[in-house]
Amino acid sequence: MPRTLTLHCSAMPNLLGEPGLAISTFEGEEALSTLYQYKVVAKTPANPNIPWQTAANLDLKKFIGQQMTVTIELDGNGLDTERGAGKGHREISGLVERARFVGRDENQAMYEFIVRPWLNLTTLTSDYKIYQQKSVVDIIDEVLSTYHFPIEKRLSAMYPPLDFQVQYGETDFDFIQRLMEEWGIYWFFEHDDMKNRLVLVDHVGAHKRTISPAYHTLRYESDKPKDGQEYIDQFHAQETITSGQWLTSDYDFKKSRADISALDKKPRKTNYNNFEMYQWPGDYDDPGMGEFLARVRSEEQGCLGARSTGSGEIRSVVCGTTFTMSNFPQSKANREYLVISNQLRATEINQQTDSDGFSIYTSFVVQPTTKVYRPPQTIGKPVTHGPQTALIVGPKGETVWTDEFGRVKVRFLWDRYGDNTDADSCWIRVGQSWAGDNYGGIYIPRVGQEVIVDFLHGDPDRPMIIGSLYNNVTPPPWDLPANRTQSGLISRTIGGGKTNYNGIRFDDKPGLEEYWEQAERNMSRVTKLNETQLIGVNHSQTIGVNSDSTIGVNRSETVGVNKSNMVGANRSEIVGANYSQDVVGLSNRVVGMSDTVVIGGAYLGNFGAAHAVNIAAASSLNVGGAYAINVGGAHSTNVGGYHSITTGGAMQMGVGGAFALTSGGELAIGCVGSMVITADHIKIKAKNGLIIDGACTEINPGENAHARGFGTQPGSPVNIAAPLVPGLPGFFFFAVIPVPTICPPTPPPTETATATSPSMTTPTPSETTPTPSETTPTPSETTPTPSETTPTPTTPTPTTPTPTTPTPTTPTPTTPTPTTPTPTTPTPTTPTPTTPTPTTPTPTTPTPTTPTPTISTPIPTPTIWD
Repeated sequence: MPRTLTLHCSAMPNLLGEPGLAISTFEGEEALSTLYQYKVVAKTPANPNIPWQTAANLDLKKFIGQQMTVTIELDGNGLDTERGAGKGHREISGLVERARFVGRDENQAMYEFIVRPWLNLTTLTSDYKIYQQKSVVDIIDEVLSTYHFPIEKRLSAMYPPLDFQVQYGETDFDFIQRLMEEWGIYWFFEHDDMKNRLVLVDHVGAHKRTISPAYHTLRYESDKPKDGQEYIDQFHAQETITSGQWLTSDYDFKKSRADISALDKKPRKTNYNNFEMYQWPGDYDDPGMGEFLARVRSEEQGCLGARSTGSGEIRSVVCGTTFTMSNFPQSKANREYLVISNQLRATEINQQTDSDGFSIYTSFVVQPTTKVYRPPQTIGKPVTHGPQTALIVGPKGETVWTDEFGRVKVRFLWDRYGDNTDADSCWIRVGQSWAGDNYGGIYIPRVGQEVIVDFLHGDPDRPMIIGSLYNNVTPPPWDLPANRTQSGLISRTIGGGKTNYNGIRFDDKPGLEEYWEQAERNMSRVTKLNETQLIGVNHSQTIGVNSDSTIGVNRSETVGVNKSNMVGANRSEIVGANYSQDVVGLSNRVVGMSDTVVIGGAYLGNFGAAHAVNIAAASSLNVGGAYAINVGGAHSTNVGGYHSITTGGAMQMGVGGAFALTSGGELAIGCVGSMVITADHIKIKAKNGLIIDGACTEINPGENAHARGFGTQPGSPVNIAAPLVPGLPGFFFFAVIPVPTICPPTPPPTETATATSPSMTTPTPSETTPTPSETTPTPSETTPTPSETTPTPTTPTPTTPTPTTPTPTTPTPTTPTPTTPTPTTPTPTTPTPTTPTPTTPTPTTPTPTTPTPTISTPIPTPTIWD
């Protein structure tokens, strides 16, 4: 039975009431995940009234891009039943991609049209565009959203969001086709209502049978078909050897030691079914994602092994539909099949025959519906050719934008959709010169910097930064080429200017070589063991405020020549244990104001030569216990004003030589109790008179008076050459005064004072002199040594002699001996001092009107004889 084909197109003209074009031949091919193409050869009507010029000059431009539909009438006869299936039709439609005038057939003009699906428009545009955190389906939707054609998705799998996918100079078609092939999504077109609808599928259950029930089952017949019958006359069932398993692997730096490889085994029941395909890299970083991709590739290999081919005069074997074959000699082949591809050719039957219409012949490729179909990977991922540059970006107001791995975000120079924010790219790793386990170098590019970006494996989805570049907006840190000998590292304070930075700089200019560093604020340095610093010439250090130094054990400092320390205000020094200071030459210490020395224990001062202390104002010395002064040579005390000595207990002065008291004014000696003066000879000489005033006056010449020439015996009367009673001149009284004989105490032997050895600890009172009580000063502690200038035994004049100031030629004290001199214990006639209370008595300062001061500065006392 002849077949009828009808052509529909909005651009087709009407010529003298007839459609302007009618189909002459029609052929084409459709396949899963393939842009189909049909060729329509049409001719103008054979009406002789249509001028040739009109028929030959149809406007071809009007056809381009217009929807063209070919309708094939289906009568449903001759299938696997003798009964017809009713009328129906099959549509094949698409957009006219190309139209051309091909010639003349008698008086008819011949035209050729190439019809393709609307998806072919996606091959006409390319782009560089970044997609982040979108699944493959989301990306497909976004790409195809601008084309405004019908799409139906029959997808069963859950597709995870992808971190970073780049359309890298690809056409829209190549980009989405590559993604769908990788993830196992395929597609085909359904034609109805003079439209073609794109259908996305990922499983066999998404496929349907043809619209006409007459073609749900197709019969196989090897004989030539009868007129009007449709069946399969050629079918080749086949099996093919394929790989049996797919192994893929990749690397995730966030789980750098993890094995994220994935293996999927789907061996077919043939020999040599265990060969393995290995893919690296697998383009994933999640193990679950790797398992999915490995399964897709394994299923792709498996579905290639059971493909079959067939053909017949059948009008409705349609790509993407299913049918069941019957009557095939090989029983296993009588099963349901998915049409992978089909080719159709319709040829107009010769007008000279009795028949009318078209003969249609179809060939096809099928696979059993028990096998999952996966599209082959025909489009590879684009490969970058060398590194490229990009600009660092971040959120508004941020200068440094990074994550825990030191990654940053960029805007590629080819990205026309970016807005210079952190949304312009994924996190990108930054290559460092040295990277290890918590060690190495780190540099985080900052917003606005130009960086060099390369791609792992040349994959545009895997960028990484390998360096940075200067440009006119971000120039070098110092002027070039003027400073071309300088190199170094300079950072920048966040929000700071050109001078706000931390950095080190090297200058290799001959004669001016320099290593320079700057800390914009704080600098910290840690040396865990030893540190050695060698400075060839000078070292200068300036500290604006404070300097603290803590040394855990010892510190040694050696200065070859001079050292000078200048402290503008206060200085405090604390020594936890001992303190020793040795000065080989002179030592000069100047204190502008007060000087306080607090010593918790003993104090020992050794002077190799003279010792002078000059005090411009008052001086006070408080000794809580005993106090001893040992002078190896002369000792002189000069007081320019008032001099007071007050003792809380007894006081004893022992003089090894002469002793003199000289007063420039009145000399008064007073005591509360008795006063005893003992000497071999006592001579009292008064220039203007001698007054002895007392309630009772006794003079006892003693046993030695006669022997000394006084002419008296003990108990004999003494001549008094002056009135005994004042106011009775010339009255003399001669009496013998019986006085008990009291032997004076034996005077202590003369001793030579010795200085304490510098190496010995200053003796305490209990060590040097046994005293009646603990607080009584010993003679060696209280007896002053003679002054350096020993006065001659002459009668003192009223004028107070000025003691000679010690000069550097002062005689060196005798070398001290280790034996401490033992003073003679006083006899019982010496008054026993009262033991002082624990509170040291405070001496009363005499007023200037006191007539009788305490013992003044000692003056030389001459020995007076007859």
